[in-house]
Amino acid sequence: MCDGAGAPEEADRERAAGGVSLEQYRTIVNAIDDGIYRLDADNRFVAINDAALEQTGYARRELFGEHVSVVLDEYDAARLEWELRERLETGEDADATFDLAIETADGGRLLCEVQFSVLEADGEFDGVVAVVQDVDEASERDWPDSAWETDESISSVIDDADVGVFVLDEAFDIVWADETVETYFGVDRDEVIGRDKRTVIEETIRDRLAEPEGFAETVLATYDDNTSVEQFECRITDGPDREERWLEHRSKPIESGRYAGGRVELYYDITDRKESERARRESERRFESLVDAVDEYAIFMLDPGGRVRSWNRGAKRIKGYDASEIVGEHFSTFYTDDRADDVPERNLERAKTEGTVENEGWRVRADGSRFWASVTITAIWEDGELQGYAKVTRDMTERREREQQLQRERDLVERILETSPVGIAVVNPDGSTNRANERMATLLDLSPEESAAYTAGQRDMYDKDGRLLPVEQRPASRVFETGEPISDREIRLDRADGGRTWLSINATPIGAEEGPPEQVVVTATEITDLKELAERRKRELEEREKELAAVKLATNLLETGDRPIEELLEEFVSQLPQSFRYPERTAARVSFGDREAATETTESFERTITSRTSTANGTPVTIDVGFAGSPPEGESDPFIDEERELIDTLATLAKFHFERREYIDELRAETRRLEQFAHAASHDLQEPLRMVSSYLQLIERRYADELDEDGREFLAFALEGAERMRSMTDGLLAYARVKTRGKPLEPVDLEAVFENARSDLEGRIVATGTDVTADPLPTVEGDENQLRQVFQNLLDNAIEYSDDTPRIHVSAERRGSEWKISVRDEGIGIPADEREQIFEMFQRLHGRGDHDGTGIGLALCERIVERHGGTIEVDSEPGEGSTFSVTLPAVDD
Repeated sequence: MCDGAGAPEEADRERAAGGVSLEQYRTIVNAIDDGIYRLDADNRFVAINDAALEQTGYARRELFGEHVSVVLDEYDAARLEWELRERLETGEDADATFDLAIETADGGRLLCEVQFSVLEADGEFDGVVAVVQDVDEASERDWPDSAWETDESISSVIDDADVGVFVLDEAFDIVWADETVETYFGVDRDEVIGRDKRTVIEETIRDRLAEPEGFAETVLATYDDNTSVEQFECRITDGPDREERWLEHRSKPIESGRYAGGRVELYYDITDRKESERARRESERRFESLVDAVDEYAIFMLDPGGRVRSWNRGAKRIKGYDASEIVGEHFSTFYTDDRADDVPERNLERAKTEGTVENEGWRVRADGSRFWASVTITAIWEDGELQGYAKVTRDMTERREREQQLQRERDLVERILETSPVGIAVVNPDGSTNRANERMATLLDLSPEESAAYTAGQRDMYDKDGRLLPVEQRPASRVFETGEPISDREIRLDRADGGRTWLSINATPIGAEEGPPEQVVVTATEITDLKELAERRKRELEEREKELAAVKLATNLLETGDRPIEELLEEFVSQLPQSFRYPERTAARVSFGDREAATETTESFERTITSRTSTANGTPVTIDVGFAGSPPEGESDPFIDEERELIDTLATLAKFHFERREYIDELRAETRRLEQFAHAASHDLQEPLRMVSSYLQLIERRYADELDEDGREFLAFALEGAERMRSMTDGLLAYARVKTRGKPLEPVDLEAVFENARSDLEGRIVATGTDVTADPLPTVEGDENQLRQVFQNLLDNAIEYSDDTPRIHVSAERRGSEWKISVRDEGIGIPADEREQIFEMFQRLHGRGDHDGTGIGLALCERIVERHGGTIEVDSEPGEGSTFSVTLPAVDD
């Protein structure tokens, strides 16, 4: 496992970790192989792990509650108590390590290295946790009966313990130093014993410290007031007579004895511990950074009561809370309906009892939304005490939905499999059946139990020509051999009742894309009825060919355009008998309304079939077919069902044709009426308007001076109304004639059309100072005069609806088989909700006092463009101008 890149700031790290140590994290994944003992304040066993039981050879019940002296001799028990007192008196809280011998249950002695930690509760000594590791290949040591018998014994113990010691008298002169002092500080103890310790510090020791000022100041301060216990860490620098190392300084006053009033100073080599702590902090930082960097999982710690102590990035992403919002809250916050059933508390209790509990269920995010979670809760123990829980949550909503979808699909497939009218079986390479549905069992004439045990070769099968198929030639075998699917293979089975079953077989390989098929899916559809039907249809084919010929004939006749109806009926009725079995004895009569055509033999009809229908306008259509004489021998009816169906089909075709002709006639009549209206608008309506305008102008010339101001204003209104009525009449006439009076579409040069339209508006362009520009314009299929009208209307509108000097630009863009022509202005623009209605007849967005116009121009443009098979649209923003775009058919290259 690699370390995560990047570490959070210290404050962020503390908040993320929530006070959880690296050892607590490691308990989730690591087991401890060393012996672990916990002693209470009276040095009695209160907890022992399995490894400790293996070391001592005792059962747990034999040690629980017993004093530690059960497994230690007097010397080691005294050393342990002395070390404890030292830790309690100095307040030192680092781990202590030393060697001792465990007396096992069988009387042996096991040399061990012991590391112990002092426990406190509410500031009071609460016992010891010791980790005991076997010392391999270590020899027995001769321990003295008492650790306190002589000064030499104490000196020996201190020297063996690698502790640097200075003993100072009441004048703070050095009266004793051990060998370790020489090693640590690079001094000759014979040269410093008897000297003032202050002088030794200033002249010899201080410059060998990494922080000489701080070291000298701290140590010398203890001599000024020799009443306190001092403890600090310092670092010795590298030199020719010493190695770089970390030391822990501990000193306290000597209160009795020969050197009462003096001071004892101890220096412990803590280089390994400092390196271990540094590595531990780095590892812890990397581990916390790694955990925090995990985005797919919510990983956080709970205290024993279930409250959140840490929060990683994945937890924030999945659950939606910031660390500041959730740390300290109870983890039941994440549960939904399960809270009422105490599920969160029961999960913690199970994890506490079983070590780990896993479950899935709905959880709730900070925003109230729910997600399906996979949760693992692991209890964390240290020294037999529950420290809390590690909780790992993964958002499994998508996976659950996929699984449910897959399950629904499996259920659906199962239902389809069992209800399918198609037989389905999965075949193994050895020919055995892995699975077959009920329909397959029915088709094979087997019971469901027999179909499950069916293997290739149990039933004889025949090909479509009646040849027996060997097993290796059957569809499934061929697919296993070639790896290629087989479709629509016809197979015949002989039933026990003497009948035959025809099947259409498909076989498809399944398995890896490369390599031989693992299995083959075989589907079987019964086609017995189809085979019988095919035989019947084959026999009827000749008759059908005649019918089709008749339909084709009718279709050809009816699609001949505007032929006279009488001619059409005569040809139709003359050809109709040829589509029947006995054409020489068949007669026909066809009528449309009061028009009728018949063969010469219609008077001798003895057997008749008739089909009647009518058009949408109610005009009746009738086809009569008769048979002359008696039916042929052995037949009761000379007409078969197909012939009856034939005349129904022909009657329907005739109906559609005549309906279309009636509709065309109606359209032509409507067109004539529109043309008459246009003519009336052009002549009959304009003549009265010209007369009204003429008399109004005459009144204006002769009597204008005799009218008062109101009269002249009323006369002007009347003249304007007459002129507007004339313009509207001209517009309506042009609108009505777009399709009826338009010229055939042919190649038109839009450059020339545009120039002509601009010339038509030259006077207005000059008067308004309009700037009109254009890109090169293409040649299109169109009506030159109508396209000129479109350009003229669009340019005129662009000039009319510009506040300042009008600016107009015309551009063209090829789009497949069309050209898009755009007219862009910088005018007042059109609101979005009014862009559709401007193309409607007589729709105006402004009053006539603001802008002239009849409201017909854009409607006329749209009708012209539609006649050309194109479209017109507008893109506009109020105050920004408008762009009118039309599409026109391009000329083939």
